[in-house]
Amino acid sequence: MIQFQPASARGTGIKVVSRWTQIPKKKPVVVQRYVSKPYLINGSKFDLRLYVLVTSVHPLRIYLYKDGLARFASEEI
Repeated sequence: MIQFQPASARGTGIKVVSRWTQIPKKKPVVVQRYVSKPYLINGSKFDLRLYVLVTSVHPLRIYLYKDGLARFASEEI
């Protein structure tokens, strides 16, 4: 399952899709994949936010911004 939303929407307009072909190609979107069995660190969920710019698919050209974000859940599961 893949979710995407307009990059400036802050949660509104989220759509769940099952195929990459359903993701718009001509406008900026945020894409995330649902993980049913997440990796844990010391029993806590976490997420990493990495900022990338994909300028080409053939050939693949990706630029990774040097700053990112790591968040950890406050409760263990």
